[in-house]
Amino acid sequence: MRRVEKQRGAALLIVLLLAATLSFIALASMEKTSLSAARAVNVNARSEALWRAFATETLARKAIKMAFATSEGKMSIDDPWVSEPLNIPLDDGAAQIFFIDAGLCFNVNSLASDDGNEVSPSVEEFVRLAGHLGLSEFEAIALGEAIADWIDGDRNRRPQGAEDEYYTTLPSPYRTGNRPMAAASEIRAVKGVNREIYALLKPYLCAGEAGAPSVLNVNMLTEFHAPLLAALLGENATMQAATDIIAARPVGGYNDKTIFISESLVQAANPSENLESRISVTSRRFHARAEIVYDTAILQMTSDIAVNDSGETRVITRRIGAEE
Repeated sequence: MRRVEKQRGAALLIVLLLAATLSFIALASMEKTSLSAARAVNVNARSEALWRAFATETLARKAIKMAFATSEGKMSIDDPWVSEPLNIPLDDGAAQIFFIDAGLCFNVNSLASDDGNEVSPSVEEFVRLAGHLGLSEFEAIALGEAIADWIDGDRNRRPQGAEDEYYTTLPSPYRTGNRPMAAASEIRAVKGVNREIYALLKPYLCAGEAGAPSVLNVNMLTEFHAPLLAALLGENATMQAATDIIAARPVGGYNDKTIFISESLVQAANPSENLESRISVTSRRFHARAEIVYDTAILQMTSDIAVNDSGETRVITRRIGAEE
C-alpha cells in the first residue's frame, strides 16, 4: 500500500513538474509573441512617421516658395512663418516645422580660394570670428590654415597648416579631404580641433559653395549671431558694437541693405569695403526642422532647402534624427 502511495506521489510530482514546465513555455511564448507584436507596431509606426516626414518636407518647400513669392524682396525674423512653428494636424498624430535661416554662418569652404592654391581673404574673417569666440590669434590662424589645407587640392602645406604628412603619422592615420567639406562637422578631423574648440565653433560654421563667403541676411540676425556680424564688419568692430547694431534693427527689418549700411552704428564700426556684397535683406537657404508624432513614434527630420531667383526650391541635404 505504501508503495502504491509512493508511486501516486511520484506521478503527481511529475504531473506538477510537467504543468509548471508547460506553463513556463507558454508564458515565454506569449512574451515573445507580445514582444514581436510590439516591435511590429513600432516598426510600422516609425515607417509611417518617416513617410509623413517626407510629406512634411514637401509642405515646408511649398511654405518657403510661398514666403519667397510674397516677401517683396525682404525676409525678416519677425515674419510669422519664421517666428512661430508651422503646425500640421495629421491623422493619429501631428507635425511641426521650425524654419531658420541656414545662411547665418561662416562658410568653411571659403577658406580656400577657387583655384585652391592661395589663402582666401576669408581667413582674416575667420580669425576675427574665432577671436570673438575666445580663441587666440595664433590658434585661429593655425586652424584657418589647417582647414584651408584640408580643402585645397594640392599637397603644399601652409605655414601653420597640415597635409598628409601630419595626418598619416597619427595613431589612427588618415588623409586630408583635398576637396570642399560636405558638412561643417568635418572640421573634427582637422589638426588642432579638439572637443572644446569644436563645440565653440560648430554653431557658427557651415559648409557651402567652395570659395564663396556666406551672405548674411541682416534681418534674421539675433544677439547670438553678433560674433558673425562683428567678424564681417572688420577689424575695428567689437562684439558690443555688433550687438547694438542688431538690437537697433527696426521691427520688420530693413527694406534695403543700403539703409542698413548707412546706419550710424554700422558706420561707426568702420565696416570693410566689401560689406554690401556680403549682406542681404532676404534669405536663400533655410533649415526646415520637422517634428512628427504618430502613434508610438516620434521622429525628427531636418532639411536644408535652397530657393533660387524664380522661387523654385530644392533640398540640398536631409538629416533624419535629432540634430547634432
